[in-house]
Amino acid sequence: MDLRPKESSALFFLLVIFTLGKFSEAQSLCSANLASVIQENNAIKDIVTIITPSTAGVTATITSQVPEGLFSLDGFNLIAETVLDFETFETPHEVNVECTKDGSTSTRLTLRIIVEDVNDNPPAFAESQYSLSVDELTKVDTSVGLITATDPDKGDTLYYRLESPEDEFGLLTSFNPNIVVKKILDYDKVKKVTMTLYVQDTQIGSSAGVSHTASTTIEVNILDIDNRPPWFQPCTEVEFATSKACMNSGYEGTVNLNEQETGPLSLKPGPVTAIDGDKGRNEAISYTFLEKIDDPIFQINIDTGSITMLKPVGEAGPIVLTVMAFQRENPDQFATTTVILKVVISSNHPPKFVNPSYEGFISEDAGVDSLVLESKTSNRPLRVQATDEDFSNGYNPDIKFEVVGGTDFSITPEGFILMAKTVSPGTVNLQMRVFDTNNDESSTASLMVEVTPGVPTTTPVTTIMTSSIITSDQTTNTQLTAITSTAHPGTDTTLPHSTGGQQGTVVGGGYSAGEMAAVGASLAVVLVLCLVGIGVMAHRIKGHNADWKKLSEASIFRSSLGGGSGGPKEGMQYSNEGFQNDGDSGSVNSKLAAHLESKLESGLIRETPQENMTRSAVPVPHTSRTSARTSASTSAPPDTSSLADSETVDGEKEVKPILTKERRNEEGYKAVWFKTDIDPNTKEDVVIIPDTGEADGDQEEDDDSEDEDNLRTDMDSEDDEI
Repeated sequence: MDLRPKESSALFFLLVIFTLGKFSEAQSLCSANLASVIQENNAIKDIVTIITPSTAGVTATITSQVPEGLFSLDGFNLIAETVLDFETFETPHEVNVECTKDGSTSTRLTLRIIVEDVNDNPPAFAESQYSLSVDELTKVDTSVGLITATDPDKGDTLYYRLESPEDEFGLLTSFNPNIVVKKILDYDKVKKVTMTLYVQDTQIGSSAGVSHTASTTIEVNILDIDNRPPWFQPCTEVEFATSKACMNSGYEGTVNLNEQETGPLSLKPGPVTAIDGDKGRNEAISYTFLEKIDDPIFQINIDTGSITMLKPVGEAGPIVLTVMAFQRENPDQFATTTVILKVVISSNHPPKFVNPSYEGFISEDAGVDSLVLESKTSNRPLRVQATDEDFSNGYNPDIKFEVVGGTDFSITPEGFILMAKTVSPGTVNLQMRVFDTNNDESSTASLMVEVTPGVPTTTPVTTIMTSSIITSDQTTNTQLTAITSTAHPGTDTTLPHSTGGQQGTVVGGGYSAGEMAAVGASLAVVLVLCLVGIGVMAHRIKGHNADWKKLSEASIFRSSLGGGSGGPKEGMQYSNEGFQNDGDSGSVNSKLAAHLESKLESGLIRETPQENMTRSAVPVPHTSRTSARTSASTSAPPDTSSLADSETVDGEKEVKPILTKERRNEEGYKAVWFKTDIDPNTKEDVVIIPDTGEADGDQEEDDDSEDEDNLRTDMDSEDDEI
């Protein structure tokens, strides 16, 4: 058996083992952690890793490193030669180390050094100040902008916090710095909001030992949007929630009848002017009339709003113009107002004060509504007057006075100065204005009022009376008022007072206008009650006089019919057909005569209340009665028998109260006939006794009643005799 091939294989195997042993011995000269970690910001000479030799006599050296100079060997210790920064060296560092030994194969190691990141850098914003913009009235939670910070420390989570002055804005979340609207913003109220945005690399409120922060400033500009129409000036702003309007009362002016003015019309409170309601935009405004007239009298400047005349006004009465102001770029934004022009007759002269300046005096304790006096030593009130040369007598009834730019004093329509509120001692300088209410022409004068301490200068009550105005050239019939002041008991002072014929009362001193009005009302009530009482008394006296005269006339009739003592004549028929249309109102009418005759013949002269009331309704005038004669005939001799026989006759015949057919022409005579069946051929006179006992209508009611009772008593006595 040939063993040589086997021996060759063993030798080869031993050679391999020997070689591997040698290789293993070479590889094990040293060993180390091939991946080492060191925190950044280390100290110099800090040990990064340690190389461990496998046997004695081994040496280690650094053959290369990238970058150079960062590490070195101190024996078998790999140390740092510089402060390592993670942000500078993000990739691992490689250090090549070789271990050698005499007679041995060197060992090479590749060490990877990893720099560990620590929280050593604060976050930072790219800019120190940011500027953002947002429209006014933007809805809540609308994003305005996103501003973020960066942190060099990789892996750090940043947290944000926003400080807004009125919480107008906020953040979506603490780790998402998306700025959103938190309140509705109005450009007129807020035009810019300045905020501060903070960032930190630890959670807000965290107790971490190391935390870095940064901040930046954010300015948010509020933009005015086009949401309002033009506003005519001047106007009063009114708010409704987030909306706003501006109220304008219109414009007024005057034009002269049949006269064309040159240039823009003068209006109150000023020329027609409008501004953009969105003040931040200030859009251009144009003007036009809404009325479309074929032959217009006025025109308006489309750019300025000035109103001018194209021709004179030929008709009286106010003219109303409607003006529209609109945005040139957006005509949908418009507003309207009215211009009222009063057509007046032209005036050549404005009203003017009689004096260019006035001086007055008043005590500080005089009280509100007290009169300013002409001097310190008199009680004569200061009165300003004005004349108008357009009037022949200088008196213009349409002028008014006012104090310009002051509230301490006021002027009455008559020109008297009143203290409107308490004023401290000293000198008050004012300007007065007098103007014509028809055309607003005016003039001014100065007024100096010296307020003296502690001396009352007004009277308790001042009464206004009527007098005449005296101008510089003549005396006219124009009515003015005069003031009568009572400074002390028993002292009166009368002053001229221009009121145009009006009367009133100026109250000063310790009595207010309300108190004087109450006194006047009380006196008026008393006066009315007195007049009512007088009227009632007059009515009652008149009624009693009528009753008395009726009774007296009845007595006269009875006496005449009875012939004094013979009583009435029976069997007589009287007729007054000739006097049916007699208009004499001095005697009673036929119905009353019949009634009285019936009473007389029956002997019942007293009247029941119902009869008295009926007879009182017939007025009996106060006339003198005289005797009257007429022709009469009797068919039988007079019967003076008992009253019962007379009543029987009355029952058989109808009583007809009539006047005689024959009327005598003698003045003052009247004839009254009763009964029927008289012979016209028989002549018999009947005399009516004149009424001489007529009562005085001015006597008191008690006297009338007493006379009436006495008269009735006498008539009863006569009835008994009959």
